[in-house]
Amino acid sequence: MTMHATFKHLLALGRVKFLLYSPILYTVGAIIPTVSGGAIDASRFLHGVLFTWVTHLMTHYSNEYYDLEPDRANTSPSPWTGGSRILVKGIMEPRHSLYIAYALTVVSIALALLMPTPSARLLGLAAIFFSWQYSAPPLKLEAVGLGEFTVTLVLNTLVPLLGYCLQSGGLRPHTLLLVLIPLGIIEYIRMMVMNMADWESDAKTWKKTLVVRIGIENAVKIHGIGMLAAYLSLIPLYLAGVPGIILLALSTTAFMGLGYAWRLQRGAWKKKETMWIIPYVASTHNGLGGSAALIGMIFLKPGFSFFALELFPLYLYLGGFLLLRALARRNRNQASPPPMGVAT
Repeated sequence: MTMHATFKHLLALGRVKFLLYSPILYTVGAIIPTVSGGAIDASRFLHGVLFTWVTHLMTHYSNEYYDLEPDRANTSPSPWTGGSRILVKGIMEPRHSLYIAYALTVVSIALALLMPTPSARLLGLAAIFFSWQYSAPPLKLEAVGLGEFTVTLVLNTLVPLLGYCLQSGGLRPHTLLLVLIPLGIIEYIRMMVMNMADWESDAKTWKKTLVVRIGIENAVKIHGIGMLAAYLSLIPLYLAGVPGIILLALSTTAFMGLGYAWRLQRGAWKKKETMWIIPYVASTHNGLGGSAALIGMIFLKPGFSFFALELFPLYLYLGGFLLLRALARRNRNQASPPPMGVAT
């Protein structure tokens, strides 16, 4: 195997495309202390982004190792569910994924301990702990129906609070932190969708996710209720003092979210070909929700610069989205049969 192929497989094993989301949620928290004026502290911002990425990657490599049995049982994976398939196909040895996870853990802990305040260090260490326990023993939280909760706790609570804490110097109550409520609900039900796609194979192994435990039909109902709750919560948030520009920006994603939730309610979960694409739609909706909230906060800030740090995750997300679309189009073209009469 060439070095290029090895690097390519390592990236695939780490599922780096999911790293497009976490900086958005981190920045939603980081921008809050500067909304009324001032610039984001660049060194603290980049420290937090690096920690978030390393911890996120650590979780992926760990998850690939510990989820190998359920992934092997999955005969209909999609590009967004069922793992990377690198270990399932035997391209790399499982222990290599675990070794990488261990190495990233060491880096993540070091980055957490180097944070400037006790509250930031505590948030960082808590994120590492729950990220590991998502799929690793002894807790294996995803296997006891707490996977959705764990992802929401880390990505939509601890990560943005860390961004906020690094910029503000501590954890203080702020009205704009209430935006994490609808974003957290959207993340929770998005993770339910990811588990809906794999529920049959998960049920055959130790991975008894929430969807497996309550049944796919009940999970679909809860998903629909959750989607409605996420957008209806914007009303009390407005009454609580969250600026309307932020809530208006977030509401623009309602059509997409309610649209795919309605498809699930109408039985889309019963079709393999549909559940191949809906996790992608749910993940995109999740990313757009965080992006919309961040854009609303950027509009609140006095002055505007295309080079502001708070725009970095939006540029990254847009660039990553376009790159993934281009790669998917190229792969489809390569997989298409040649036209009639063309020699192969």
